[in-house]
Amino acid sequence: MRPALALALALLAPSAGAVEVRSPPGALHGFPSMSDRSGAVIADGELVQERRGERLFVRARWVFPGGRLAEETAEFALSPELAQERYAWVETDGSGELRRFEVDFATGRARSAVRGKHGVEREDEGLEVPRGRAFAGYGVALAASQLALDEGASAKITFVAFTPKPRTVTLEIRNDGNAPIEAASRSIPCVRYTLHPKLPFPVSVFVRAPDSYLWLTRAEPRALVRAEQNLAAKDDPRVTIDVIPRGPARGHPPVQAHTPPRDRPGRAR
Repeated sequence: MRPALALALALLAPSAGAVEVRSPPGALHGFPSMSDRSGAVIADGELVQERRGERLFVRARWVFPGGRLAEETAEFALSPELAQERYAWVETDGSGELRRFEVDFATGRARSAVRGKHGVEREDEGLEVPRGRAFAGYGVALAASQLALDEGASAKITFVAFTPKPRTVTLEIRNDGNAPIEAASRSIPCVRYTLHPKLPFPVSVFVRAPDSYLWLTRAEPRALVRAEQNLAAKDDPRVTIDVIPRGPARGHPPVQAHTPPRDRPGRAR
C-alpha cells in the first residue's frame, strides 16, 4: 500500500476506544425544564440541535426567574467517530457575565472565568482530551446514546469538569437496566445510565464526586429523556433536566423561542 494512501486511511479510521456513531443524531428543537431537588421547576429551557453535513451544533438556553440566563453551546464532528470539538457555558444577569467555562478540544485549552466578591478569577489549563473519547456538558449524554452497552456493562470516557478550575476525570458510564420515567401522564420506557467519576488515589480519599444519572429511551435510536446532575461545575446545586417539561419556572412565563444564528460558533477564547 502506498504511504500516502495508508496515511489517508489512518486519518479516516476511528481512534482506538472512540465513541462510534451508531444512530446519527439529527435536527431537533425542544423546550426542556430544569428542576431543583424538591421537584420545583427553576428554569425554562430551549434546546436546538442542528446538523450540517457531518457536523452537529447544539445550543441550550436556560431562563431563570429574576433575569439570570445560562447558555451552553457545543460543536461535534460525526465522522469517522463522535468527537466533541467545542464546549462553552456562559451565565449572565442584569449586571453582566457571572461565569464562563470553555473547552477547545482541538487544542486542549480549557478556560474558566468566575466573578466573585474580589473580582474575576480566571483559570487556563492545557488538558489531555483524546479525540472521540473526551466530552463535556451535553456531549456526555450524546456519547452515552451512542454506546452499545448491555445491562450491567460499562464504558469509560474522559470528562472535562470544572471545579471551577478545568480538569479531566475518567467517567464510567454504566447501563443500569430498565427504569421507566413518568412524564406527561404516561410511562416512558427508559434505560438508566450511571455516570461515575473514577478519582485516582489518594484524591478519592479526600474528594467526593457524586454520581450523575441519565435516562435514555429504551428503544433505538436512544434519546435523552431526563438527566440528574450538578448544574455546570462540581459544587453547583443538583438539578434535574426533563426533555418533556414539568411546567414553567416559578414566577416566570414560558420561555419564548430563540433560534440560534446559523453562523459557526466562535472558538473558545
